[in-house]
Amino acid sequence: MKKLIYSFITFLISVGIFIYYFYNYTIKIKNLYILIGGVVFLALSLIIFVIMIYDKKTKKIKLLENRLEVWNNISYHVSQAGDEAFNQLPIGILVYDDLYEIKWANKNIKSIFQSRLVDSSLGEISSEMIMNIKNKEEKFIIKHDNRFFEVVSNLENRILYFFDQTSRVSLQNKYNNRICAIGVIMIDNLEESLKRYDVLEKSNIRGQILGEITDYATKFGVYLQNSSTDRMIMILDRESLNKMIHDKFDILNEIRQISTNNHLKTSVSIGIACYDVEHDELGSLAQSAVELAEKRGGDQVVVNIQNEKIQYFGGKTNALEKNSLVHARLQTNAIKEAIESSGNVFVMCHNSADSDAFASMLAISKLCDASNKDCNIIFDIEKCDSTVRKLYQLLQNEEPEILDKFIKGNEVDFKSNSLLIVVDTQSPQIAMYPELIKEAKKLIVIDHHRRGEITFENPNISYVEPYASSTIELISEMFMFYGGEIEISPLIATIMLTGIVVDTNNFVYRTGARTFESASILKDFDADMVKVKMILRESIDIEKEIANAVLNADVILDNFAIVKITDENIINERTMLAKISDKLLEMDKVQAGFTIGYVNYNGQVGISARSYDSVNVQIIMEELGGGGHLNGAACQLKDTTVEKAYEQLLEILKREYENIGDENMKVILLTDVKGRGQKNQIIDVANGYANYLFTNKLAVIANEENIENLKKMEEQEKQDAINYKKLMEKLKSEIQEKSINIYIKLGADGKPFGHITTKQICEEFELQTGIKLDKRKVELPSEINSVGIYTAYVNLHKDVVANIAINVLEK
Repeated sequence: MKKLIYSFITFLISVGIFIYYFYNYTIKIKNLYILIGGVVFLALSLIIFVIMIYDKKTKKIKLLENRLEVWNNISYHVSQAGDEAFNQLPIGILVYDDLYEIKWANKNIKSIFQSRLVDSSLGEISSEMIMNIKNKEEKFIIKHDNRFFEVVSNLENRILYFFDQTSRVSLQNKYNNRICAIGVIMIDNLEESLKRYDVLEKSNIRGQILGEITDYATKFGVYLQNSSTDRMIMILDRESLNKMIHDKFDILNEIRQISTNNHLKTSVSIGIACYDVEHDELGSLAQSAVELAEKRGGDQVVVNIQNEKIQYFGGKTNALEKNSLVHARLQTNAIKEAIESSGNVFVMCHNSADSDAFASMLAISKLCDASNKDCNIIFDIEKCDSTVRKLYQLLQNEEPEILDKFIKGNEVDFKSNSLLIVVDTQSPQIAMYPELIKEAKKLIVIDHHRRGEITFENPNISYVEPYASSTIELISEMFMFYGGEIEISPLIATIMLTGIVVDTNNFVYRTGARTFESASILKDFDADMVKVKMILRESIDIEKEIANAVLNADVILDNFAIVKITDENIINERTMLAKISDKLLEMDKVQAGFTIGYVNYNGQVGISARSYDSVNVQIIMEELGGGGHLNGAACQLKDTTVEKAYEQLLEILKREYENIGDENMKVILLTDVKGRGQKNQIIDVANGYANYLFTNKLAVIANEENIENLKKMEEQEKQDAINYKKLMEKLKSEIQEKSINIYIKLGADGKPFGHITTKQICEEFELQTGIKLDKRKVELPSEINSVGIYTAYVNLHKDVVANIAINVLEK
């Protein structure tokens, strides 16, 4: 660059000299040579300048030519790399259009799906793939032929990249299957039920129950350990837990059968927790789960798995009624102490208050009167059913002074020492004024419903008994132990009796001896049953509406009646839906009745369910987000329609109970299905039930191809069994050729310290022979507790048992 500048300056000087002499008219001859020299110099400068410019351009062109050659070489390698990526590397690539049809696919993706793919739909690869794309998911996993692929979606260009993640997913699944789970088993009411039996009968019955539980644990490879006469701890992994879930914990039915055969009021409650946490925390979660199972009435299993919704199994019987009133007395004393240590008391029930809730609030106010404590009833007449409105009107007419206790939610003023008592619900979400729950400094909950997932956090006292027919049953029992002078008018006693009558449907459901005892207590206060019946009478219009609804009921599966009130302009009370469901049960063969209708103008649909003991409607309603009891439950669904709610309910019923239709099909079970058959068995099922099995991957259609594959698999399993037996026989011969020495310490009197266990035998056998044995397969004919020669038996196979010679020597 500098040379170019210098040359250009020289050229300008030369041009200047030339111009100067050219315009000088007084040129002398002696200066002629100077002029010629200047011209020559100018010409030479111009030539040098042109040569330098040309040389610069030549170098630049050469440089560009070199770069172009390099780029050509790189382009070739990039092209080769791109071709290898598209066709050689283990990456599947396909391009689709706006209709989700495949327009191009590389060799790898074609080999994976063994198809040309082009012009076929993405749905043919995976039914979920189109949904993932529509949801704009950039990464998701699909499964094909037991292989897992991570799909990376380029939504803008409609390109999908498939990466084989089978090893990673398999490793993850293996890790998940080995996550530890802890379970707690409680045998409910066992000792109390056995009181009337002699020692031998007690031992026999207890042995039946414990033996059944032990066999069940062995079936699933679960470690079981007694911690008391009615409590056991089990340790298992997620894989075993999944098998137990699939089996739906049939142990509940077995224990229930033993209880029935021996005329016992005994059941089991099981709580299981499976989390990737420290074992002490896992144990606490398991304990919480079994406590939840017991609070829900027992005879059920509560499974709490990390990142999953709590699952409930069983609960097919009503909660066992407790014959002893000891617990009621203890709870009464605790509640009385809480009331009397508080500055003032507030009592509140659930929204859409019914007779039981209303009566319970009145009963609590009478307890407070006996303790000379002010009690305010938090209440809104607009948030009640029609029966409560009748009861409220009776109070206005006959005892208006008690209405001075009633206040609305915005009138509540909690002090530092105020107490809030919530009755007839365990869910803060459905309280009449849920915003008040957090403001309360002290909280007591009294309820008879089975506990759901959402409940009050750490109340000061929780008096919850699912066996009770109603909350008023629990509170009326408290009258016996409360102390002080409890004054209840005949009208208030009648209102309380109304709560029991409504919740038991005239003493039909959940009615035990203590229910009648509570009714007797209220009769002592002059409760009037005739007046109860008059209160509960319906108008002729209501009776007509119920009759018309029943006439239009759909009866499905021969045992379920469903009423749909589809008119959005008809808004039903929960009690109206319940009355229709109760009426449905009066139809022959109907085991459960469901009524579906709109409960407000915001698209909220309510379902009321009633049943006899053979069907647990609580479990059905809980799956839809509701809850309740074995025989009576309900739910409310938001942003839906009656027809959609009907379809949801129908799907659950078809899944849980066989779809009895005219058309059947043959299917091959992929796993054991309780009440249907065992794995690999070919059975006939109704089409609807077959769809359920297919959807949940429990079966495949029994066509020629699948039957042929089944035969091949069975033949292979037979051959594998033969090979395994031969291997065990060979192992038997190796084991029986060896003997081991075990040393024990003897005391001064010649007696040993303890005895030899199967664990010690296995450890010594491995140490001395190099062969590892499973202690669960080693049996001892008798206890080894002295020096001598003994024989242990190893169950290698159902037909192969090996003997171990054990020399027990003094240490």
